[in-house]
Formats: sequence, C-alpha cells, structure tokens
Amino acid sequence: MELVITADRSDDAVFVRAKGEVDLGTVAQLTSALDAACEEATPPMAVVADLSGVTFLASSGLSALVRAHERCQEDGTALRVIVGNRAVLRGFQVTGLDTLLDIREGE
Repeated sequence: MELVITADRSDDAVFVRAKGEVDLGTVAQLTSALDAACEEATPPMAVVADLSGVTFLASSGLSALVRAHERCQEDGTALRVIVGNRAVLRGFQVTGLDTLLDIREGE
C-alpha cells in the first residue's frame, strides 16, 4: 500500500497528515514531511503528526517520529502525534514511546 502525505498550516501549528502504511519503503516520505514541518514551525507553534489515517506503522516510522521529536525540541517546538488506530497506538505503548511523545487519540 502507498502512503499519502499532506501538509498544511494554521496559526498555531504545522500539520503533517499521513494516510496508508508507514514502512521501510515509505518512511522517507514521512521523514521528509516532518523535517520540513519542524523547519517551518516557530515557537510557540507545534508540529502535529496526524497519523489517524495510518493503518500500519513499522519500527522505522516510530524512529522517524522520535527523530522529529528531537529535532523539533531543539528548536523549542512541540511535536504532537494523533493516532486513530489501536494497532498503531499499541506500537507506541509496547516500545514505551507513549511516555516520550505527546500521543493523542484521534478519529
């Protein structure tokens, strides 16, 4: 399955919305979009990674989110992750990343 990424901006956040599967073959798209969002956002703006349309998130996707968190944090920008799939949320919980990242359950 492919991964479709869209990005937009509001007054207080840069949104990166992903739909599909994040795996070794598609993670570069997510990484690129998150890098651009972290670069664009200036505090007090946040970067919101909306993964509510993601049906599968491999460990490479989890790593990309941790790197984005670290990069945003260096600039004083918050990274929020919206998860809409219990299986995807489980990946964060099993790895303990739900305690590092600001995970919110979405639609």
